[in-house]
Amino acid sequence: MPKIGKSSQKATGLRVTQVRTIVQVAFIVVLVLLPFTGVFHVDLSTGRFVVMGYQVWWSDFFLILPFWIFVISAMTAVYAVLGMVYCGWACLQNTFSEWTNALAKFAFGSAALGPGFGEVSLSAARPKKVGALKKIGQWTLFVGGVALFSLLVSVIITAYVIPPKTLLHDLLTGASPTAYWLVLGIGGVMFLNLLLVRHYWCKWVCPYPLWQHMFKTDDTLKVAFDHARRGECTGCNLCVKSCFIDIDPRDTKNYSRCINCGECVVVCEDYSAKRGLPSLLTFHKNGVYVDGEGTMKGRRFSPGTVRFVVATVFSLVPLGLFIYGIATYSPYRITFSQVPGRFDQFEVGIYNKTPRDERFVIGQEGLPAPSVKFAETAVSIPPGEHRKIVMTVEPGGDLSPGLHNFRVDVKSFTPAPGRFRQNAAVYIVNKGQR
Repeated sequence: MPKIGKSSQKATGLRVTQVRTIVQVAFIVVLVLLPFTGVFHVDLSTGRFVVMGYQVWWSDFFLILPFWIFVISAMTAVYAVLGMVYCGWACLQNTFSEWTNALAKFAFGSAALGPGFGEVSLSAARPKKVGALKKIGQWTLFVGGVALFSLLVSVIITAYVIPPKTLLHDLLTGASPTAYWLVLGIGGVMFLNLLLVRHYWCKWVCPYPLWQHMFKTDDTLKVAFDHARRGECTGCNLCVKSCFIDIDPRDTKNYSRCINCGECVVVCEDYSAKRGLPSLLTFHKNGVYVDGEGTMKGRRFSPGTVRFVVATVFSLVPLGLFIYGIATYSPYRITFSQVPGRFDQFEVGIYNKTPRDERFVIGQEGLPAPSVKFAETAVSIPPGEHRKIVMTVEPGGDLSPGLHNFRVDVKSFTPAPGRFRQNAAVYIVNKGQR
């Protein structure tokens, strides 16, 4: 960032827009590779998340709820200081829209001349007349490129709900029509989105900016125009042309939709450097002041800093609960229920949430052994599946009529060897009655 009031030369090295592109690409690469590594998967058939092979259910309260509270509070803390950097630097909708704009610019000469409703600009130059053959070629290139990209994105998204190997097999062999429906459905939505919507969603529909603006202060990072030097502005409008959100960076009233991408700052820096002047547009925080030499410095404590600290401290609470949930996470689940209409029969449900076959031994304490019969006393359960074992209590011997308390005992071996117990009671009636 140039010193205020000092001459500026054209910046060299890595620019803020180049750093943003690197972050966008890195974010996309991570999302693309994630389903193929097996680290994360969504099981639609059971409504569960699969993380490193272990299943996380909605009943895992100390994992699900704290995680999302932490994400929301952490994003709030970041926004309080850096503004809508997520929108400009990581949001998939924005990134894909930018890439589609680049394709439109390559095909038609301008992103504003593409067919996207969200990219139409009433102030843009009218498209030049071209021959019918060239026009067909332009549309073929643009529509074909958007279609192929949408298809690729849909395959990656589908890989989150169908294991990649299974998905590839189903697509190549046609073994399951579900894969085709998912790929074509997601791809169709993405195609219409990139063809017709794009940044229209970011400008007018997306609820994220509205929610984040509740936490915005004058100390939030933003692109600012040096109004004291307004007379030095030549009206080149390069900053306006570079903004794909279609705002004028010189008009502070429009900053509610600025995503801090830095495109306008870079073009103003380059243009001003040619004139031997510092940029009229800079990233600015009210917690920043200028010393006598024109160098920007930050105050230790500002309203934005205080808000950031408060939000960060608040986010530590759900983070602690999340860590507690991981530490106490049980890779198994045991349920016990009575068979409907029967007083003497019960079902022992054993759920294996691990990524491997698990072996269990079932028993009970409190009832005479001859009076209790299990359909199975040793069972092996594949990963992600469950079994229900029927337990029958027969009266007779030492088991007199009346109420008897007992405890079901299930012993696991790996990866969390131990015993899982559940208390229960059975009411024994006269022999021959059920």
